[in-house]
Amino acid sequence: MNPVPRQIVVLGAPGTGASTLRTQLRQALSQQPGLSLSDETLPGNTHSFALLMGLDLPDKVPAERAAQARIDAQLRQQLQALDLPYRVVYGLGPARLTHALLALGLPASDEAAKASREAAQFDLNRGRTPWSCEKCSDPECEHKLFTGLLGQDKAPSRSQTAPSKTPP
Repeated sequence: MNPVPRQIVVLGAPGTGASTLRTQLRQALSQQPGLSLSDETLPGNTHSFALLMGLDLPDKVPAERAAQARIDAQLRQQLQALDLPYRVVYGLGPARLTHALLALGLPASDEAAKASREAAQFDLNRGRTPWSCEKCSDPECEHKLFTGLLGQDKAPSRSQTAPSKTPP
């Protein structure tokens, strides 16, 4: 299991559920010694890890979505400038809390959701399911996947192994 970060900040554009998740996490993490949840709404040098809300909540008009996307982009730039590790959290209702806990390396409050996510991740890594970045909470997973693929020895291509054909 991954080590649990010491100082966590929950970030998100207005209307993405950051304050709701912060409240839920505060209750869920109350029994985790040495773990602190920040009340700040911007990333800072005192944080060791960030949870960034995904832009997946329904019922937003186009103008609100555009404003959220701008703020989300600014938050991501700030996280990168601080070199602060983060995960993007998606989901509706209890699924969002479950995804946040899993992103922190903690047991999920919903074991069925945890089992489903682990099975989906296994299948994804084995090429059995389509790529679905919108449901992934790991911003580095695409990088890890492609880095791993590039590091493998290249198998000969079909054109290299097929016998050459000469016209009759």
